[in-house]
Amino acid sequence: MLSGRNQIGLTGREIAACIRVWELLCRPKQRVLVVTEAARHSSRTRFNEADGKVYLGADVFPGPGVGANHRLSMMACLAHELAHAERAELEFERPLSWPDNLRDEAETSLHASFHPDLSDRDRTDLVEDANERLIEWLAQNRTEVNL
Repeated sequence: MLSGRNQIGLTGREIAACIRVWELLCRPKQRVLVVTEAARHSSRTRFNEADGKVYLGADVFPGPGVGANHRLSMMACLAHELAHAERAELEFERPLSWPDNLRDEAETSLHASFHPDLSDRDRTDLVEDANERLIEWLAQNRTEVNL
């Protein structure tokens, strides 16, 4: 997630809440949620391609930013990372370099928006996140084409 999100390390209670939500989102197939970095300031919630695990970070909670990504709830953020894991299991080839990684992030947010346990607000925020990332990708792509 991005720097407009929470940067303060998580408390034990917050980590426990994230674990409960993760277990709800993952059912029936449980997946590992690595929490060893979550209490650290500025830690990032992310899917790690190398080990196929999701790492919980301080930025799992929304922050002061104004973009859709910045306001994603903890549940929407975890659903986004779960979508990365699901897409990896389906052997999606992710572009990891700029700006094409923006398309992958947009597709992942759209994938996450279909999770049945999400609220309408979470779905809307994930779709808006995808939209913002695609707009940024288009702007970057046009710049590169015009060079």
